[in-house]
Amino acid sequence: MSDEDVKEYVSRRRQKTQNKIDKQVKLAKAYHIPVEEPHKLAKKHLLNCGNPSCVMCMNPRKSFGEKTLQERGFEQTIGWTDEE
Repeated sequence: MSDEDVKEYVSRRRQKTQNKIDKQVKLAKAYHIPVEEPHKLAKKHLLNCGNPSCVMCMNPRKSFGEKTLQERGFEQTIGWTDEE
């Protein structure tokens, strides 16, 4: 790769990261949530508390035993259910 290709790649990567941060900051302003360190929003979403016990943030498959959309669609396609 040439220097220009590397520069373009890095520039695009940084711009994508900044766009993610800007979207999360925009949401924070809409919901009146103060943001002290916006760069942390690049990897963690604003409304995700990160607590695995939280009903909004937990994995429903692990906590409630629900099936994924793919599993439900597959079972509907073949006509198979757990009751049989």
